[in-house]
Amino acid sequence: MDIVVSHDFFPKIGGAHLWLYETYRRWPTPVTVVTEEFGCAAPDRAAVEAFDRLDHGAVSILRTKMELSDIDLTSSRSRRAFGAVSQVLRKLAVGGEARFHCLRSFPEGFCGLLAKVRRPRARRLIVYAHGEEILVARRSRQLSLMAKAVYRFADLVIANSRSTEELVRSFAPAANIVRIHPGVDAQAYVRSPAELAAFRERWGWPREMTVLSTVARMEPRKNQATVIRAVQALRQAGHQLAYVCCGDGPERASLMQLARDLGVEEWMRFPGAVSDAEKIMTYGACDFHVMPSVRHGEMIEGFGIVFLEAAAAGVPSICGNVGGQAEAVLHEKTGLVVDGSDPELVRGAIERMTTDVGLRKRLGQEAVSWAREHDWSRVSARTLAALQERIPGSALALRGA
Repeated sequence: MDIVVSHDFFPKIGGAHLWLYETYRRWPTPVTVVTEEFGCAAPDRAAVEAFDRLDHGAVSILRTKMELSDIDLTSSRSRRAFGAVSQVLRKLAVGGEARFHCLRSFPEGFCGLLAKVRRPRARRLIVYAHGEEILVARRSRQLSLMAKAVYRFADLVIANSRSTEELVRSFAPAANIVRIHPGVDAQAYVRSPAELAAFRERWGWPREMTVLSTVARMEPRKNQATVIRAVQALRQAGHQLAYVCCGDGPERASLMQLARDLGVEEWMRFPGAVSDAEKIMTYGACDFHVMPSVRHGEMIEGFGIVFLEAAAAGVPSICGNVGGQAEAVLHEKTGLVVDGSDPELVRGAIERMTTDVGLRKRLGQEAVSWAREHDWSRVSARTLAALQERIPGSALALRGA
């Protein structure tokens, strides 16, 4: 039996959650997702109930009590919470056999490890690694010990990039790691030129305007402020540029104020959090995508699914060189990779993409092929193959797979 362990889950959206959901809903045999329950007074209860009623392919969702937000193993309350979740996992293991697929090394991976230890041969532990959680663990002795134990005893660690794999190795040099990039529903991003032109007209800018976009949470590591400043400088230099900055988060108000202070508010659009349909149209209606992420504290871009989404829409990207971004965007093939902490380099990349229409076209064509290589169906198949190939002697060859 395959059991996915994720402290939080849809309809709360995050790249890591999307990765697991899209992988396992395509699984050839049933998968149970164990996640946090919602209380009767929860404001998003209706959204959760509506989501759970949808068809999720191979996935069924079990919401249970998971009091794992505050990790402190010196606390009896925290230890009981971990014990309770591991007990749920053990009960779900049909005939004592199961594979636990855990969103992160902690708290989910530690729950999986506790459920595995009593029957280590029959129960297998698969842990996903994203990058930033490992940097967080480095700041805490307790989290560091938990992560090291999970990576050491996991049957397989799935890292989203080479950068993340190196971080895992710094904790557990002998860990059994496979590198699998997250993916995208490539076909979902195909739209007709007429549809995209009509959507673009909503912004009210001249047709000849070069429009760039960012679709991301508004927080310091996403680096939207550097893009706004670059647009302002390039407009002063005579380039006809406009910027659609989608998303919400703690930086939204300050980013909008920055646009006002720089006198470019007329050439900016801040639509907030957008629906999937609006996101798809935004990528395709713009000329290129920009998110030169930087490291901010322990936060990095472990990979960047947004770059694959833009690629699926036929749009090249400019990304940063920190974390796994340079694996999501291939420099001079599907976009440009720059040092996001250097405003001059970011501005230069935007100017080059703005003025060289032939470059944009070539990169966009390559980007579509790159996105198709990362279609979720292929990611799911690669994950299944990795489990079958990289876990020797597994008692759990998937029946019917």
